[in-house]
Parts: sequence; structure tokens; C-alpha cells
Amino acid sequence: MAGALVTSNEAGDSVPDWPLSFGRWLINSDYFRANVRYEYSHRFIAGIVGGATLILAVWTWVADRRRWMRWLAAVAFGGVAAQAAIGGLRVLLPGYKPLIAVPHALIAQSFFAVLVSIAVFTSRRWQTDREVKPDLGRPSLRRLAAATVAAVLVQLVLGAGFRHQAFGITPHIIGAIVVAALVFWTSMATLTRHAQENYLTRPAQTALCLVIIQLCLGVVTYVARLRSMGDPQPLEPMISLTVAHLVVGALTLAAMVMLTLRTYQALAPARGTAAAPAGPKVIVSSEGSVTA
Repeated sequence: MAGALVTSNEAGDSVPDWPLSFGRWLINSDYFRANVRYEYSHRFIAGIVGGATLILAVWTWVADRRRWMRWLAAVAFGGVAAQAAIGGLRVLLPGYKPLIAVPHALIAQSFFAVLVSIAVFTSRRWQTDREVKPDLGRPSLRRLAAATVAAVLVQLVLGAGFRHQAFGITPHIIGAIVVAALVFWTSMATLTRHAQENYLTRPAQTALCLVIIQLCLGVVTYVARLRSMGDPQPLEPMISLTVAHLVVGALTLAAMVMLTLRTYQALAPARGTAAAPAGPKVIVSSEGSVTA
């Protein structure tokens, strides 16, 4: 939200230096006004996120026995560090704003997806032993969900490219159509194939609702943008609509990441179970081990 407020208010160049702000780590109230409020608040929140991610990474290495979880936490910290560095380049190289803004958005959303994954992997429901069922249907739900996550991530980057004027709106519109179709397909496949499994249906229902809201917000936001073309600076309601559009897009990514991870935990490739339909039940534990 803080980053969206910076972009929507065109406040990205309001603080001319980095990593300091007007030569200081903490600015006084004389500076904290107009667009500086958005840019400096964004930096301050980013610092809190970076510190919290460092604590998370250290805590995971100390407390979590799963080696892959430790490395995932390290990846999260590497992502937030890279995000800060690219944000700094955006300030120091204003002439390359469109080229830098797109990878800045990509790493931001990827970092968010990693944090969502960590939240899923440490949740109580993930750590509950459950029966693994065959991933029936074509295409498999696991692959369909993973492809949808990739499409949502690309679409968020295309939106960032449009906002920062790296390219026009056409790629973003095409991406919206593709994402809406994939989310609908994935959600309906989940609801029809696994109607009794709320472990899978809940994130599918959430993603479906979010993408409908997102499409409506996208249309309204674009209309507001067209009507505000002659404004000397960004004004309401375009600012709030744009921020809401970005937030719902990120939440859609979060819902799809959760659904994808759960499908890979709760479902097994159909070819592995088709040869022995009457065999013993397969149980996957919270540690990732499989028993029959």
C-alpha cells in the first residue's frame, strides 16, 4: 500500500537522496509534508519490513528443523535486501525510472509470495498430517494452480510497467483477460473436483472473489484515470482506486500461492495412484515425510 501511494501520487522523486533522506535517517516535521510524506513513509515501512524479515530469517535458522525452510527464510531476506537496493537505484538514477520500476515491482511481489509461503508452511493446518489424494482431471490441479500463480505475477509486473510508463495499457489488458480465465478455471476445477475439501476450496473461493473484485476495480480505475488526464496532479478518487487495485492484485497472488502450495501437499500425481487404486492410504506429515 505504501509503495502504491508513492506511485499513485507521483511522489517517487520527492526525496532526492538515498539511503538517507535529505541527509538524515529521521527527518523532522518541516520536511514531512506534501509528497515527501508518501516517499519517506514508504522508506520507513520498508526499513521495518527489512528488519522484521532479518529477525524471521535468524529465528527460522535457530528454531526450525526443516533445512529447506531455513533457506526459504534466507531467500526472503535476500529478496527484501535486493528490493531495497533496486529502490535506491530508482532514486539515484531517475532517468532510468521505467526500466528500474518493473524489476522493483517483480521482486516486491516475489518477496511477498515467499512470505505468504512461509506463513503457509508454519501454519497449524499445514502441520496437520493429512491423507494424500490423487490429482485427477486434466490438466492436473497442481500444474494449473502453479501456472495461474505465474500468470498473476506477470500481470502484476505488467501493471507496474503501465503505471511507470514503460509501455502502454494493452499488455495489461491482455494479461487481465488471461489471469481472469486462469483463476476462474483453477477455482472451478478445485470446487468441482474437491468439493468436500475445504482445505482446498477456501483459497479457491477467495481467489475467485478477489479476481472478480479486481476486474471491477481495474475498469473503474482506468475510467477514473481517463477522466483525470487534465488534472495538474493526481487527485481522488483515482488515487484510492489505484491503491485498492494494487492491494487486491497482491491478495489475489497470495490466495493463489496458498492454493498452489496446498494442492502440492494434499494431492499426488494421478499416475502414481492409478495403478493401485485399492492400495493403502498415503499420509503426508508436517515434516514432509510420507507413510502408508
